[in-house]
Amino acid sequence: MNDSIGDIIKWIGRHKYLFVTLAFLAIIILFDENNLIKHFHNQREIAELKSDIKELKEEHDELVKKINELDKDTDVMEKVARQKYGMHLDNEDIFIIE
Repeated sequence: MNDSIGDIIKWIGRHKYLFVTLAFLAIIILFDENNLIKHFHNQREIAELKSDIKELKEEHDELVKKINELDKDTDVMEKVARQKYGMHLDNEDIFIIE
């Protein structure tokens, strides 16, 4: 039994650089502040945020288009004011039917 333990110790002694390297990699991969798990989580979050940015840019472009349309066409602006905000001219009466 002592011979087998001695052989294991000798084998470990011969491969100590391998064990140190593996221990170092394990610490870096699993326990470091910037480990692989956090790295993959951050990459997924970045992808989600890029998707959100794309959606918000599309919404922004649509709203800018609507603003430009309202600025150019007074009939559209009047229609929105009447329907959405219940506005009317001074000489008009409004009847709201619910």
